[in-house]
Amino acid sequence: MLLKQRLLPLFLLIFFTVPTSLVAQINNSTLTVYLDCRSCNETFIRSEIDFVNFVRDQSVAEVQLLITSQGTGGGGRQFTLEFFGLAQYDELDNKLIFISPQADTDELRRNRLVKYIKLGLVNYLSEKDVIDQLEVNFIGSNDSEDNNRIIKDPWNGWNFDVGFGFDFSGEQKEGDYEIESNFRARKITEEWKVQANYEYSYNNQFFVREDSQGEDSTANFIRTQQNFFGLIAKSLSDHWTAGAYINGLSSTQRNYDLQVGIAPSIEYSIFPYSEFARREIIFRYGVLAQQNTYTDTTIFNKKEEFLFRQNLNIQANFTQPWGGIFGRVEAGNYLHDFSKNSLEVRFRVNMRISRSFSFFLSGRYERINDQLSISSEGLSDEDIFLNLKQQATSYRYGGFVGLEFNFGSIYNNVVNSRF
Repeated sequence: MLLKQRLLPLFLLIFFTVPTSLVAQINNSTLTVYLDCRSCNETFIRSEIDFVNFVRDQSVAEVQLLITSQGTGGGGRQFTLEFFGLAQYDELDNKLIFISPQADTDELRRNRLVKYIKLGLVNYLSEKDVIDQLEVNFIGSNDSEDNNRIIKDPWNGWNFDVGFGFDFSGEQKEGDYEIESNFRARKITEEWKVQANYEYSYNNQFFVREDSQGEDSTANFIRTQQNFFGLIAKSLSDHWTAGAYINGLSSTQRNYDLQVGIAPSIEYSIFPYSEFARREIIFRYGVLAQQNTYTDTTIFNKKEEFLFRQNLNIQANFTQPWGGIFGRVEAGNYLHDFSKNSLEVRFRVNMRISRSFSFFLSGRYERINDQLSISSEGLSDEDIFLNLKQQATSYRYGGFVGLEFNFGSIYNNVVNSRF
């Protein structure tokens, strides 16, 4: 509750002082596009198409791009790109449709999508200055000083998300409901990345019981959690980044009345950051300073403590025409006792062996020796079965293996949405 009391006034201040309207400002330098993508990688699209300005508010866009996809009879996917002209392009609409065969990997599919998006945008660029810099591919830069002078952003690059949700279910003798809310703020530039997330959840599971006298009584089991995460990072070069993480936590399930910490960190990328969409190997190291206040006294006879912890993160991600490989290793330990440590390994492989045969493999394993917040009061049956409190464990694991064969006609590109 203490974390909630501290963060709620800040949340309300930001929420009610953020402007609620934005006036469109059309410029002649390049095109402003609102991207409404239902089943694609928006980050990749934005990174590959740098000769237009993608905006988050439809009211300031000159073109709205709606992308939808459906499965075809041949096992592939049909993508429909609908371009809706806005502002001075009102009623200037366009539609492009293409088929991505089932044999396409994610890399081939997203590159094909980017290609058709570029083709569709050319129709709206004839009156823009950027048209002089376009041939088959874009040869200019949208980061030019002229463009920066023309574009005026009253939000100064900040984006905000506010969400609320209520979920419920039940039957005659039992039920549950959950309330969730979140707030996110972020600003990302070539030099800086600033991000702040706050999440709150309240879950109540209830059961109707009948006593020996035939009277009904209701038992409620409540689980609450609050999370705050902040990040600030500064680009030092094409390969180095320095920054810090800030975290806050309050959790009945994990026995934290309040946990706050900050972790200055340094990161090195073997490949230039600009190549992240296709390949990356990253090493990140940080030292976390953390204050823990526990709800119940822990099994180590602690009610509160201040700790230092070092963390190393190694991540590799490769996306190629034949498929992709992802792997991550996270290791850390508390500096006051190196035996209080953890190790997590995750990997994922999707590979096209041939046009008709694909292979999928993923797995995770965690070695856990650092559960310092376990309550000394023990666990009831309800705590265990309903996962109301954290249980001690020394490891977790999981995995998936899959094969996929594709054969038959590859020419059936008909989409039939009936039933």
